[in-house]
Amino acid sequence: MRFPTARADVTHRPRRAGMLLASVLVLCVLALSAQAPARGQRGSVLQSWMLTAAAPLARAVTTVSRAISGTSSSVTDNFTARSDLARLRRDVEKKDVELFRLRAEVQQMRGELRLRAAAPFLPLVVGSGPVLLLERRAGLHSALIGVGTSSGVGTGAPLAVPEGLVGRIVTAGRTLSRAQLLLDASAAAGARIVRTGELGIVRGDGRGALRLNHIPATSRVRPGDLVESAGIDGIYPRGIAIGRVASVSHGGNLFLDIVLVPTAPFSRLTDVLVLAPFPARETGEGTSASR
Repeated sequence: MRFPTARADVTHRPRRAGMLLASVLVLCVLALSAQAPARGQRGSVLQSWMLTAAAPLARAVTTVSRAISGTSSSVTDNFTARSDLARLRRDVEKKDVELFRLRAEVQQMRGELRLRAAAPFLPLVVGSGPVLLLERRAGLHSALIGVGTSSGVGTGAPLAVPEGLVGRIVTAGRTLSRAQLLLDASAAAGARIVRTGELGIVRGDGRGALRLNHIPATSRVRPGDLVESAGIDGIYPRGIAIGRVASVSHGGNLFLDIVLVPTAPFSRLTDVLVLAPFPARETGEGTSASR
């Protein structure tokens, strides 16, 4: 049993010796390469070999680094561009809103100038406003006007168009106001028959017509006569057309039953002029003087 073991030891010893000799030779070559200068280059042959072997890896690392850097830069530029685009869109939207507002103001001013030019006889015009909504139901006749306290318009301000009197503002908001039209069943205005000079009160019938009350049965009023505001109610200025007499009939009392057709186109109102209320005291004095 001892002979095979001895043979195995003898067999492995030359192999170990050969490996040791090869290792020594490699170390010697590396040592000589580290000391031997490279041709036409600075440094040793070993350094040249190492640089040559590492060159592909260095190029690969550089390429990957540049790709990552380019991708990061592209992503940053993309986010920046999107942010700038969103800001520009917001700016454009703001400019569009401002342009729309300015156009609306210019259009409103042009409309007011046309109304003023068509009705130079209207007294104390303080502004104008668009009619946004007309409401008619159960004797109620009202309108929503696009003007309010921000334009110097307050509750009680009369409304008119070149054709005649429209009504008055009953509720004033900052930019919107609600107006009571003369056609409303609860509306009333002091009136005067232009031809005869007789005074009465015009009331809306809630159905689109007007009635002139308190005209005595002895009056010479007749169909076609113009009725205007008398300025005796402290709200409406004097001398604005209200309507024309459509029919005259004798009632069962001392007064006539007079129906008026409004001069103002209530079914086609688009813009109205806002007037300053006429003081009752001054109106009364002016009416007395005119008589």
